[in-house]
Amino acid sequence: MNDFTHLKLADSLVDNLGRLGYRHPTALQEEAVPVIARGTTAVGIASAGSGKTLAYGLGLATRLDVGTAATQALVLRPTDDGATRTADALHRLLQPLGLTVGVVRPNSAFSAQVACASPAAALAALEHSAIKLDGLRTVVVDGASAMTRLGATAALETLAAQIPKGAQRVLFTSEITEEIEDWIDRHAHRARRLAYLPSEAEPLEGATLEFCAAPRHEWVPTLVRLFAERGPKSGTRTRLHCRLEGEARTLADQLSVRGVPIVESAEEPGVRIGWIGRNDDKPADLAVSWGTPPDLPGFRSLLERATRTLIFAEPRELAHLAQLAELLALRATLVRAAVPAEAHHSAQATRQQLREAATQRDLEPYMLLLEPLLEEFSPTQLAAAAAALLRERAPEAPEPSLPAWTRLYFGVGRRDGVRPADLVGAITGEASVTGDRIGRIEIRDTHSSVEVSTSVAERVIKALATATIRGRPAGVRVFRD
Repeated sequence: MNDFTHLKLADSLVDNLGRLGYRHPTALQEEAVPVIARGTTAVGIASAGSGKTLAYGLGLATRLDVGTAATQALVLRPTDDGATRTADALHRLLQPLGLTVGVVRPNSAFSAQVACASPAAALAALEHSAIKLDGLRTVVVDGASAMTRLGATAALETLAAQIPKGAQRVLFTSEITEEIEDWIDRHAHRARRLAYLPSEAEPLEGATLEFCAAPRHEWVPTLVRLFAERGPKSGTRTRLHCRLEGEARTLADQLSVRGVPIVESAEEPGVRIGWIGRNDDKPADLAVSWGTPPDLPGFRSLLERATRTLIFAEPRELAHLAQLAELLALRATLVRAAVPAEAHHSAQATRQQLREAATQRDLEPYMLLLEPLLEEFSPTQLAAAAAALLRERAPEAPEPSLPAWTRLYFGVGRRDGVRPADLVGAITGEASVTGDRIGRIEIRDTHSSVEVSTSVAERVIKALATATIRGRPAGVRVFRD
């Protein structure tokens, strides 16, 4: 029996949730799905990691009409990349039900029942008549506080004026600012407030909480390095918690091929992998959460049943993790994975560059630029992001060496009225070769010769294969004495 059944969802939707690996709704989904499904305007304080995408996806699945081809729901995300990720998630959920999901592109006609877009892309699509909102039933604003920080307030305001008056409004935000409260008062009046996290909770004493903030593709190598560096030691029990059953199976395979021993029984020492809803009665020495727990009960249970807890979180989930830790009065410690030996030299060079910039540059303009981000991220996170950009910067081009030359034959000469400028113009224009790659030019009565850098000789021959100079075929080939 799937625990989603009590949310009164269609059997086909519950079956699809099972195929996707979802076993239990999160606290936010418990509260939000019935509200959204009824068409009630709602506002929730929720960040990435709380299960909000599935929450409004399930609500939309109940409200939308498969037989109506027009766009019935608009999901707004802060960025185009975020809109694409959301569209992917909603497609997996809704497509088996016969509902179509798409990403809005400003210059392309849109024809899907659920549209995902950033405010700027949605507004541009409206201006180009690429999307029509006449049949809209629900608009979801997911990430309102991030949108206002990115300067999308005006676009949101314009879009709100285009939404049909009777359409449902659903807004999720990581925080309620005065600007967002004003928008709610004007466009989502009398909205149902969703509160999946309590205002306060009993502190959890004696728990050890650590976290690793990194993109998901870095989690497996980081965990393997941590195991190699710090454990698990002989006789210890490690329990890994994944959100989805399929994710747990994939992780078990990835760790096995990397030499991490996987065990089946909670009684055995070693690493045991499970998913939310499959709990072991026996406490673990180390509990690892593959993603931030979506709600407070799961977070507390994870901490209470382990001596030490490590949470892997995507950077966008950190706000959600911080809320959970604050409720339990916990201090989270950042885990730094061991740096591979070959990266030490590069890291030292980067540190030196940062030291020189901090002491020798005028940083005031950059500090003013970063001030809004300091409200969202810690100084350490921003410094790490700056270092990442610095490390990924394209290396400076090496000093060009003197080129080797190849002499090319041209089948036009002085009798055809050819001048050096004609030959140079043909080479630079047709083959996109810069002038410094052209050497000595010699024009004879019936033909000419031009020296070009050997590295571009083949490109020049191909580019001028059908070209004409002064109305005559160029006839370019390697010069044969």
